Amino acid sequence: MNYTLKIENDYSQLITEDSALKTKLWQTLRIRPKNYFHNPAYQKKVWDGYVDFFKLNTGKFLTGLLPDIKNYLDALKIECAIMDSRTKPIWNQDGIDKHFLNTKTKKIELYDYQVASVNHIIKWGRGIVQLPTAAGKTNILISALKLIPPKTPVLFITKNKGLVNQNYKNMIEWGIPNVGRWYDKYKELNYIMCCTAHKDTFKSLEKLLPLFKAVFVDEVHGCMSKLCEKLYPKLTNAVVRIGISATPFKFDGKDKEHKYKVKGHFGPVFKTGEDNQVITTSKLQDRGMLSKSSGIFYNIYVPTTIKHEPYLDAVTMGIAENLEFLNIVKRLAGTLSGRTLILVERKAQGEFLKQLIPHAQWIQGKDKLSVREEVFESLRSDTNAVAIATRHIISDGIDVFIHNLINASGGQAEHSVVQQMGRGLRKAGDKVALKYFDFVFKTNDYLEDHSENRIKMLTKEKHDIVVKDIDF
Repeated sequence: MNYTLKIENDYSQLITEDSALKTKLWQTLRIRPKNYFHNPAYQKKVWDGYVDFFKLNTGKFLTGLLPDIKNYLDALKIECAIMDSRTKPIWNQDGIDKHFLNTKTKKIELYDYQVASVNHIIKWGRGIVQLPTAAGKTNILISALKLIPPKTPVLFITKNKGLVNQNYKNMIEWGIPNVGRWYDKYKELNYIMCCTAHKDTFKSLEKLLPLFKAVFVDEVHGCMSKLCEKLYPKLTNAVVRIGISATPFKFDGKDKEHKYKVKGHFGPVFKTGEDNQVITTSKLQDRGMLSKSSGIFYNIYVPTTIKHEPYLDAVTMGIAENLEFLNIVKRLAGTLSGRTLILVERKAQGEFLKQLIPHAQWIQGKDKLSVREEVFESLRSDTNAVAIATRHIISDGIDVFIHNLINASGGQAEHSVVQQMGRGLRKAGDKVALKYFDFVFKTNDYLEDHSENRIKMLTKEKHDIVVKDIDF
């Protein structure tokens, strides 16, 4: 029987009359989404609750899953003819060493895992750079951009304008030529386009999408909305497709639909650590590249009346509008020295805390980029800054140099926990270690389970965690 793999930039196809093999692949790559049973289509029995990443009738699949398909075929000792219509990426050189970014004004020596990541990008053209927060992913991006021939159309995407602006500034600082921004008021048409993952941005760029030869997506885990899923296949000539994130797969990979979508559009995770493994936070802490850390979870016992409340009501009464808890956060912040960041879940919670801590700065989603940047800068350089921020605008990618992080927002998603902790792991000259503070909400079954999940995740990341009653 004949087998052919037809490979293109966005979708590929297994061409064969072996229906049994296609059925096996279809069954293997059928994924039930997280919480599929809540979907009205499933409840009405018009959908079976599965998402197919290999199409049974056509044999089509997202090209990023090609390694999975090949591994499956190799295990069955099936040989395939290859029809690869992709153009090969053109790079300025075949590889780099640790001195690649050295200039007269910048003396940069790349770490071994950074060199390995860039060389993987050169070799494979698509995949995921997974490194801990503050591990220097920017230097990997800059290196990759320097390796692309001048005037090659490149699309850079990330989840919000703060991160776009931060990366744009980095590119300009490093002398990357022909860089433009494309979001909100910025419509700077250029060869390298930095844009937000927003419907208005994508709509205005739609006609240009087939022109891009490379796409880099920072914080890729947050750029997998249905809108993004519709965009990526329109990048029909983007032979280079790189996703970047400390946590590329949501819920520590337990959300299999999300995981296979990320892999499908970008490819597998590059292994750049020792023994061909992914680099971990604890490894970089041991090497002195990230700040040491310690964490304390304080038990919260009030209010006593919400034990069996549904989750959203429990968040409101037990966290966001729990005045006794907010006063505990205020007292805790008052015991700390250095730069302190307090994360909140909701606007009302932040406004309550701002009243309790008048000298603190307070930023939320509606604030302009210039306002946010002023606060971020104080968290990089002021001696004793205190800032309150909704967690969704600062959890991913924003560079700050804080001594203390207070998570007053609760939450349970593993990727969010790792990203939040990462805001404090950047080293600074006036900093010995990060002090992380969180809470075990004994007041409600949902909140307590989520607290325990945060402890479990941070312990897995090998942070030192202590649970205790309030002693201040």
